[in-house]
Amino acid sequence: MKEFVINVSPLETRIGLLEGKQLVELMIERQENPSIVGNIYKGRVDSVIPGMQAAFIDIGFEKNGFLYVSDIAGAAGTGDIELIDGTPRAKTRARRARQQPIETMLKKNQYVMVQVVKDRLGSKGARLTNFITIPGRYAVYMPTTRTLGVSRKIESRKERDRLRAILNKVVPKGMGLITRTAGEGRSKTDFEKDVKYLNRVWERTMQKFEQLKKPGLIREDLGPILRAVRDRFTEEFDKLIIDSESEYDRIINFLDNLDSDLKPRVRLYKLRRPIFDYMKVEDQIRKAMHHKVFLSSGGHICIEQTEALVAIDVNTGKFTGKKQLEDTVLKTNLEAADEIARQLRLRDLGGIIVCDFIDMGVESNRRKLLHTLTEALKKDRAKTTLSKVSELGLIEMTRKRVKHNVVKALSQPCPYCEGSGMVRSITTMTFDCLRRLQNLFCQSKATRFVLQVHPDVAQRLDSEYKDLLNSISNMFKRNITVEEMPDFHIHDMKIFRLARNGDRIAIDM
Repeated sequence: MKEFVINVSPLETRIGLLEGKQLVELMIERQENPSIVGNIYKGRVDSVIPGMQAAFIDIGFEKNGFLYVSDIAGAAGTGDIELIDGTPRAKTRARRARQQPIETMLKKNQYVMVQVVKDRLGSKGARLTNFITIPGRYAVYMPTTRTLGVSRKIESRKERDRLRAILNKVVPKGMGLITRTAGEGRSKTDFEKDVKYLNRVWERTMQKFEQLKKPGLIREDLGPILRAVRDRFTEEFDKLIIDSESEYDRIINFLDNLDSDLKPRVRLYKLRRPIFDYMKVEDQIRKAMHHKVFLSSGGHICIEQTEALVAIDVNTGKFTGKKQLEDTVLKTNLEAADEIARQLRLRDLGGIIVCDFIDMGVESNRRKLLHTLTEALKKDRAKTTLSKVSELGLIEMTRKRVKHNVVKALSQPCPYCEGSGMVRSITTMTFDCLRRLQNLFCQSKATRFVLQVHPDVAQRLDSEYKDLLNSISNMFKRNITVEEMPDFHIHDMKIFRLARNGDRIAIDM
């Protein structure tokens, strides 16, 4: 059972994709930082960097966008293009290396049409492409290349040949088309209607490009809700339920032109209880923020993200099994494989991913594990590659992210642990205080000091380490008063010297 659950509020829109009542994907768009992916701009070349084979493009924002040579139409020959995660690029790294140098294609202050493929992130500008794509219901219209292709998700060779024959008949001269997964089983008439509509969109876009005299937006893609309906909502879904009456009406009107057969599957949620709470989605989002995910058998997986890679560790936990150890390990690993595939989609984890499964001695069990993980990943829109199970039970994989990482979108690094997930212990902080005092006494001639620390640290200094503190004070002939500060973090520490009139003067350590 597949369904969309959409929560609309004045500040953000949340779209959850459920499979069998389990949340497998979550899309969040906030008013303060709306996505511009899919938008088409008239850009002005601000600078060309031959050493990086890239250019910075002014598209009307404070931060320039970034355009690689491999994302420029004409840099590779016809037929050397493929669609990777919705973005056309030269097919192989070798072909990309032989592409025409960017400095011969773009010049400073030149105007160029570009499309956003990746949002601005931190200090980085948007990632751009010159391969313009305009998605329809059944096909993606590509006016800047003559590529014809069929979605990788359509596996039947007979159906792929049939669709390719249709594309050859309906594609406008000099343009490109790629069949979307939703085009499977559709007739030539369906594609003709789609292409006719997309051609009109392209003509209006070209007209706006010619009329605009400075960098700026010339075509805005659909909002997150209608984009999800256009790209994902098919006959595979049992229903789409949304809690906004105005957005419900927009979806119904949109489906009038897109696919009216889907309209009965759209439901308006009218209860006062929040929709994500009612559908038990809110709790699943909270769990996605934790590094430990429990399995129904009693085992668990731990997910740790670093700058370079994601490490996933599988543990049997409380699960002890009923038969032999190998059977227990196999059951835990198979269950973990399904959960790992779901977590990759839900959290949108990308880059290099190392899965540390529990070691298995039987080769057939290793093949079974790899098959289970491969099948589970087929539901994932993102491109993934898998290695075989190593002797140590490791599976290495790569995954191309398709949206913002959910954990990073919903959280921020801890200001104390700086993202490590660890803080110094009470004992460590107590010893640190004693060392700092000793260092201070060697440098200052003042005789009276006040030390302010977290209550737990103050308690240690006033009990089991009191003799050590007194020993240091007597050695340097100093007087030290320890004060508990309930609002201090465990890392916080302040030292004051007392003037003759009793005033406190902060000491910068």
